[in-house]
Amino acid sequence: MRAALLAAGITGPHQSHSRSSTLAKIAPLLEGDPDKTFGLSGLERYSESDVLGFMADLTGCSNHIDCLDDDFIDPGLTVRGIVVAAERLRDHARAGGTLLAATGHPTGMLEHNIRVVDAFVSAGGKVLRPREEEQIPHRTKRDRHFEVRYTGGVGCLADWGQLKHTHLADAMEALLEQQPWPEMVFADHGFAGAAIERGIPTVAVMDINDHALAVAAGEGRDVTIIPLDDNRPPRLYEPSWRLFEQIIEADS
Repeated sequence: MRAALLAAGITGPHQSHSRSSTLAKIAPLLEGDPDKTFGLSGLERYSESDVLGFMADLTGCSNHIDCLDDDFIDPGLTVRGIVVAAERLRDHARAGGTLLAATGHPTGMLEHNIRVVDAFVSAGGKVLRPREEEQIPHRTKRDRHFEVRYTGGVGCLADWGQLKHTHLADAMEALLEQQPWPEMVFADHGFAGAAIERGIPTVAVMDINDHALAVAAGEGRDVTIIPLDDNRPPRLYEPSWRLFEQIIEADS
């Protein structure tokens, strides 16, 4: 599995972001930039070194601010994250629990997440689609029509005919205005952050520059992190979704 994930480029030497770009995102996070905080509160009390330390614990990247070598995600930590996340989803599905799945990175993670959701349903879980076909507010271009469009049970921010990349928590915050809340969330970016902020158990995909999620995990919030590059071509995530399927559907 490690070899397959490395060959796909979704772990190991990072394919999508430079180290300098990743480091540059920490300061705006600590200043409260909503594009970086993912809807999580209390991040301003940390230093840049603190944040990088949380990220290093989860990914194996260097925890030195002055290190500008290429970034790296430890394949062993990626495999461990997938296994722990899959086991958690399996147990929740077998109990007949509800799940809200979403992604702010439809060009990378959508097919992967659809496969995971299919396995979750096969194992006995229930997938929620809150506020389907409703217009929701979003802080950019408020005069435009935004909604959460569900494809294969996975929600994405949509602007009429387009699925949108987003880091903001706005869409998930709008979904969570409606009760009942899901018993668990499987998501990334602000979709994950908004759920974590409300104390909803969350399984979160985290890229090397998604520092807010690393801080949430470091604080001991109820989140299981899967560290990987979240914007590779969709077919390359097959080793990950196959492992999810094997674990979630085992003996189901």
